[in-house]
Amino acid sequence: MVPVDTLTLLLGEDRKRTRQWSIGAGILFVASLLYFAVVRIADVRLLDSVLWWQGYAVLLTGFVAFQAYSNGGIGVSWLLVFAGVAGVILNYGGIALTMGKPGLLWLIGYATVGSVVAAAIVGTLGFGIGTTVRRIT
Repeated sequence: MVPVDTLTLLLGEDRKRTRQWSIGAGILFVASLLYFAVVRIADVRLLDSVLWWQGYAVLLTGFVAFQAYSNGGIGVSWLLVFAGVAGVILNYGGIALTMGKPGLLWLIGYATVGSVVAAAIVGTLGFGIGTTVRRIT
């Protein structure tokens, strides 16, 4: 069950599933972009309290753990988190705005850096949980 080479460690055991999860990352990006746009624009407190940072992080970690359990692939885990967090940050989530709103290039820069950091933390955590459960069962 231990990956033999680096490519298997990064992409997982089944390339078809890796493609499916990559498409899922694109869908996750669009879904998070749209969901957090609604949260930001509508300013509905129920949406805000149910699924904002903590709930979204737990949900994303569980989603990544499921991916790691089903196929492995830490690169895919990182991609899923990167896509999910980029949608949040592009909607000004997690950016401490003390002055005006940043321009488009600054916003893309914040989204890139923030998503890479989140992918390293949450993606690795979810991957560790998923592969640990997979090895135990």
